Amino acid sequence: MKERKFVNEAVKRLLVYEYLVKETENAGFGKMSMKRTPFGTNITLYVNRPGLVIGRRGSKVQQMTETLEKKYAIETPQIEVKDVKDPDLNPSVIAKKIALSLEKGWSYRKAGNTSLKRTIDAGARGVLIKISGKISGERARYQKFIYGNVKYSGEPGSKGMLVGFSTAKLKVGILGVTVKILNPEYKLPDVFSISNLAGGENVGTESETDKADEQGREAANTEES
Repeated sequence: MKERKFVNEAVKRLLVYEYLVKETENAGFGKMSMKRTPFGTNITLYVNRPGLVIGRRGSKVQQMTETLEKKYAIETPQIEVKDVKDPDLNPSVIAKKIALSLEKGWSYRKAGNTSLKRTIDAGARGVLIKISGKISGERARYQKFIYGNVKYSGEPGSKGMLVGFSTAKLKVGILGVTVKILNPEYKLPDVFSISNLAGGENVGTESETDKADEQGREAANTEES
């Protein structure tokens, strides 16, 4: 019974997440946090343009609150809307911007390279942008835009990489946009510091991979069929 309750709660959380993403995508959805308290369920939405989510006199928030309570059976939902910190380092915001650019007629290369450069300029340590679908011709394929230290597996890949996804609706079909960014606050396991006992200062040392990434500041593009 406990396992079934756990699964049901996970499904409900996913449905709520999908609903809120859909309701706030035009405002530049960044992320969501959901926490139960003795007084209800606190939901915090991080968006690029909070005013669009709040609505006139809080009408939009009120409407979402009622939907969560009636349709999704969320106990006393309390929605708080906050501004996204560093939108150029938020993968969900970036993915949505790329999707909008594609829908406006930008080529996939221009959309990918422009967003990649903006993210690098914002101070990202590692970025992967993947645009997939019928990006050119009738055959579906994907294009990757990569820079810096990108982790694909293990704990760094699952916990260290922030992930965002969006879709662009074009005449040729739907294109998928995936953005992964190395969390600026995540400490990689192969990066350590040595304490300087004489001066009481910490001297940071980085891995050979990080050094190579810092030296090669140019973005690498890879394409596969």
